[in-house]
Parts: sequence; C-alpha cells; structure tokens
Amino acid sequence: MLITNTEVLVALALAIIPALLAFRLAKTLYL
Repeated sequence: MLITNTEVLVALALAIIPALLAFRLAKTLYL
C-alpha cells in the first residue's frame, strides 16, 4: 500500500494547520 504525495501533504496539513491556528489564537489572547 503506497502513500501518495497528496496523502502526505494532506496528513501534514491536518497536523500543522490546527497547531498554527492554536498558536495564533494563544498569541492573540495572551499578548
């Protein structure tokens, strides 16, 4: 079962985007 580049990019986006949003939200709340 091969993992395509698209699936890798989707997995990275699902991992990174919530972290970036949480970071921006925390920065907005605490600064």
